[in-house]
Amino acid sequence: MRQGSVVLATKSNGHNAENARVFEVSSQPVLDDSAYYGFPGDFVKALDPHTEADPAGILLQFLIAFGNSVGDGPYFQVEGDRHPPRENLLLVGDSSKGRKGTSWGRIRQLFDLADPVWSKRIQSGASSGEGIVFQVRDPMLTTGKDGEETLIDPGEEDKRLLLLEPEFASVLKAIERDGNTLSAILRQAWDTGDLTPLTKNNRIRATGAHISIVGHITQMELLKRLSETEMANGFANRFLWIFVRRSKLLPNGGCFPEEEVEQFARTLQMRMNQAREIRAMHRSPDAQKLWEAAYPELGVPVPGLAGALLSRSEAHVLRLSLLYALTDGAATVELHHMVAALSVWNYVEACVTRIFGTVLGNPVADKILESLNSGPKSATEISHLFDRNISSTRIQKALQFLVENHRVEFYTEKTGGRNRQIFCLTKKTN
Repeated sequence: MRQGSVVLATKSNGHNAENARVFEVSSQPVLDDSAYYGFPGDFVKALDPHTEADPAGILLQFLIAFGNSVGDGPYFQVEGDRHPPRENLLLVGDSSKGRKGTSWGRIRQLFDLADPVWSKRIQSGASSGEGIVFQVRDPMLTTGKDGEETLIDPGEEDKRLLLLEPEFASVLKAIERDGNTLSAILRQAWDTGDLTPLTKNNRIRATGAHISIVGHITQMELLKRLSETEMANGFANRFLWIFVRRSKLLPNGGCFPEEEVEQFARTLQMRMNQAREIRAMHRSPDAQKLWEAAYPELGVPVPGLAGALLSRSEAHVLRLSLLYALTDGAATVELHHMVAALSVWNYVEACVTRIFGTVLGNPVADKILESLNSGPKSATEISHLFDRNISSTRIQKALQFLVENHRVEFYTEKTGGRNRQIFCLTKKTN
């Protein structure tokens, strides 16, 4: 499992690609302390003794909520694309005991005080693309026979929308329905905010929409829906995936003092107002050096399903660094903002591996890999795993995929007659 630690690079003042990210193995992902930077980190640390919620879950939901409430005024330009402070987050837990909902409750309490207008822009129950577009729709005009235009719908002036989905499995189920445009609209929302439902006779449009998603789901529900949902398409890689668990036991619940909440809310309100005045953003020289050092590694493809889920790494790190800078009320991404963003991404990578294990997104390859756990097998034995229900070409391609990605190796075994190939797991896979 890949779990990075960018702190090692900054302590040694190294900015080359070799030092940018050092990977280590861990069965339980841990978010590095450098991610708890600045005002968001201060809030999480102050709240932590008073909640059973996972601090990483609180931190990431804070960042997503902050970016959505600020709006799409601030941005980072990359060639022809603008990246605003807009992100999606999925919290995955073993069960309800992961305290996913508890973590959002604390965030909601804080933001209700700091920006009650934005709190009204939090909706749940996404089931169709058209329904989402309606929440951020443009004004609609009709033209009469005399050529005069008449306003028939004033539209929605506030283009901010945070979709809170505590039962994200229902969203995945909706996406499976034939003709459902939910996945396509949510992909458009992350990319540009200009939404056009691809359905006949639908005149509703939205431009400049600023939509974020915070979803909660158990690992069992997610893996159950995985085979029925196109999780390896562009929908899934527009999310940050994290695994959350209960941080502690508080039999009598937590009690975060109201005066502390109010103080944090006042600071939050000030930071949001500062961020809303910002437009084009840029990096400091030190942040740029670290970005250039990390960039090649971020672009290295990861095999299988994990690779499909992590394939927008550069864009996610960019947006995370922008979010950290905005929580400081700054238009410049500094070194500490970039360090924090990379630490979060390293954590996301580790969580994806923790959630999906060795699932490769190729069911034939997955079954072969599982069978090799019990020991080496010949090509004939592997073919028999599928009871002649899978073509030899698909099996051959799956084996090639496993060998090319260093999950499986093979050797030739001499027999009295025709030699045969034996396949086994690599040391890396073991």
